[in-house]
Amino acid sequence: MMKTCLRTLGARLANSVVIPAAWVSGLATIGFVWGMIEFSSGKLTVEGRQLFLASVSIFCLAIWYLIWRKRRAKALVASINLKEGLGLDDTQMLGYPSPLFFVFDLSSKKLAQCQSATGDYQIQDFTWVTGWQCEWQQIDSKVSGGVLQIVEGAGTSVPADEIRRRFIRFSLVLTVADTSHPPLRFPMNRSAAEGWCARCDVLFKC
Repeated sequence: MMKTCLRTLGARLANSVVIPAAWVSGLATIGFVWGMIEFSSGKLTVEGRQLFLASVSIFCLAIWYLIWRKRRAKALVASINLKEGLGLDDTQMLGYPSPLFFVFDLSSKKLAQCQSATGDYQIQDFTWVTGWQCEWQQIDSKVSGGVLQIVEGAGTSVPADEIRRRFIRFSLVLTVADTSHPPLRFPMNRSAAEGWCARCDVLFKC
């Protein structure tokens, strides 16, 4: 049990580091390439070349890791399909790239809860999922500004407050039939959360 927890924690920690590193190093690489094209590579200092090589190396390692994780997850799904005689769809993995993700077989109305860090999995019927919803955090901020009013032919600015509302930290939340099991929460961006919520309507209401 401890070994499984450590593997899962390690995979989550790696994801939290690798994905931002891929973005940052990718942007840095693009910036260096643009600079070399615009100003010629001969004007790059030794430190600049070293930073360029470092950013390219980090970007390549991050991409390699993400590709390896994807192949590992797909291999686990293929193994489950072979062992259980299912048709789980490895193109729709709820929760990926987290080490804990779900895949679905619409024809047999079964799902698999997969743990890519350890290779463990559990098969459940669709009836195991009793509810799903999209959740988010709402932030209201007050912004002070001015409104132009005409007073006796002259423009006068009077203070006014405006409420600006933002929605962040979107998640898809699944509740299951096991009352001792906490709700399953999958953080994602807004479009992905709304898309998965609509997909759950199709999966669990059919």
